[in-house]
Amino acid sequence: MSVLFRIAVPADEALDRYAVITARQLAAFRRYLRAEGERIGLPLIEPDEAIADRFEARICPLALAAVTALFDHDPAVITVVEEAQFRGRRISVYHSASDAQITMRVAMTSDRGLELDLAYGNAYALLEALEIEAESVGEIALDSLRTRLSDPSTPARAAQRRVEHYLPRLERLLASATDLDEARLVWA
Repeated sequence: MSVLFRIAVPADEALDRYAVITARQLAAFRRYLRAEGERIGLPLIEPDEAIADRFEARICPLALAAVTALFDHDPAVITVVEEAQFRGRRISVYHSASDAQITMRVAMTSDRGLELDLAYGNAYALLEALEIEAESVGEIALDSLRTRLSDPSTPARAAQRRVEHYLPRLERLLASATDLDEARLVWA
């Protein structure tokens, strides 16, 4: 099990839009992602053997029109892809075994994959180094996090707990937030 640290904004609560896609469209989309990833030299999708009922894909480096053409420019797909690109997020594709429906929606993770997905022990150690109560679910305002990261004793506490190598990644994640007033770091 793991704890995912990510930036959340109030608009995340409104991410209820989704698009229903077909298995053929999904297969074409996977082929397109692999081909474009090779062309631009960036992995856009996990290797096929890792893809299960749910996966995420990078979408921001791609042209909206080229992606949505794979789905016959379905307005629901356009909405999802456009929102993901606008917000700098990945898209999430989920296949429900119960009703055989395949859905696409905006993911909670950033397109560049800056989030930290840590094992419980490392997550708790990082939280303790930041002097935050070690709970599996929580949040902190970005200003408070920035203050804790700038505290000169934080690196020493992190080194003592052997999680100092996560501090630069946490700082990159913090730097990716565009709205510092409304955004917060959440973990679950």
